[in-house]
Amino acid sequence: MILKLRKRGLEVRMPVEADNAREEAKEIVEKCFKCGFCKKVCPVLRVLRGEQNSPRGRVLMIENDVFDSIVYNCTLCKACETLCPADIKLCDAFIKVRKALVADKKEFQENKDLVRNVDRTGNIFGEIY
Repeated sequence: MILKLRKRGLEVRMPVEADNAREEAKEIVEKCFKCGFCKKVCPVLRVLRGEQNSPRGRVLMIENDVFDSIVYNCTLCKACETLCPADIKLCDAFIKVRKALVADKKEFQENKDLVRNVDRTGNIFGEIY
């Protein structure tokens, strides 16, 4: 949804949905105290390595207004949530950032292809011969 406002004869378009999703994600992660327990169980971190691929790394990026495609690396398995002493629903935050990226039209071509394949064939891989 785009909010259109008239200001001094000019039309100002505001991506309300994306801004709301980003703010909601920040509200979720603000309770994180960066203990790192989530890193112990993250399957993505095990494979990709690097703090930016950990749940804590994604939290830091969200807190610093870096809404990047790195959130697509998360499998949304919720393993990080099982060990979180603050009971933070990190996957909800990552989903909200994904929604904001889509609303900002910063979606990957691979994601667009996947959605198109599901719509056309019911299969994420498309036609199987």
